[in-house]
Amino acid sequence: MNTRDVDGYPRLWLTGVIGLGLALTFPTLTWSKILRYVDANGVIVFTNIPTRPGGSGADRTMPGSKPPQRRAQVQAHPYRGEVDRLARQYALNPQLVSALMAVESDFNPEALSPKGAQGLMQLMPLIARYYQVYNPFDPPQNIEGGVRYLSDLLRLFDQQLPLALAAYNGGEGLVRQHGTVPPFLQSYVNKVLTLYEQARGISIHRYVMPSGTILFSNVPLSQEQVVRWEVNK
Repeated sequence: MNTRDVDGYPRLWLTGVIGLGLALTFPTLTWSKILRYVDANGVIVFTNIPTRPGGSGADRTMPGSKPPQRRAQVQAHPYRGEVDRLARQYALNPQLVSALMAVESDFNPEALSPKGAQGLMQLMPLIARYYQVYNPFDPPQNIEGGVRYLSDLLRLFDQQLPLALAAYNGGEGLVRQHGTVPPFLQSYVNKVLTLYEQARGISIHRYVMPSGTILFSNVPLSQEQVVRWEVNK
C-alpha cells in the first residue's frame, strides 16, 4: 500500500489523548513485525517471525470468506466517492478504508456499538473529539476521522497494517502490551485483511504453524510447501 512522507509530522499528535505515553517514555519499545515476502513464483506470504522458527508441520485455517455481495459493496458502496477522496488525501488505499468500514459498521452511518463506537468508521467519542468529528453520524466527518486515525496508526506502527488494524479496534496500548496482534484481535484483523485483499481480486489463505508462525499467502499452499517455506526461511 502507499505510504506518505512523514518528515516533520507532529511527533506528539496523540500524546495524552489516546494513551501514547509509552511511546514517549520508552522510545525504543519494539513489537513483532508482520513481514511480507514474495517468492520466485510470485506467491505472497506474510509472517510474524522473520527468522527460521524451527518445528515442522502446519495446521491450515481459512479466514471467514465474505459473501460476494460484501466484496461488491467494498468496491461500490454509497460512500465510495468520499472514501476515494479522503484515502488518497492521506495516502491510503480506498479498498482498505472500505474494507475497514465494512467490518466496523457494515456501511451503516448510524451504527452504534455497545461500547459507544459511532458511525461508519466506529469512532469512540474520545477519538472523534481528537480528530474534530463533531457529528460522528455525519458520513464525511466520520470517514475523515477514521481515515486520519488509521493513517496515524500506520505511521505509529511503522506501516505494519495488521498492527495498525489491531490498534484501530483494540487500542494502541493493547498492541504495545502484547508486542504483536493480540490473540483476541486476530480474527478481526483477519476479516479486514481478507476482505481488503478479496476486494482487490486477491484471495488470502492463512496458516498457523506449531512454532507459532503465522503465514498469509495469496495462493493455497500444501503442508509440504508451508513446511519447506518455514525451514528455508
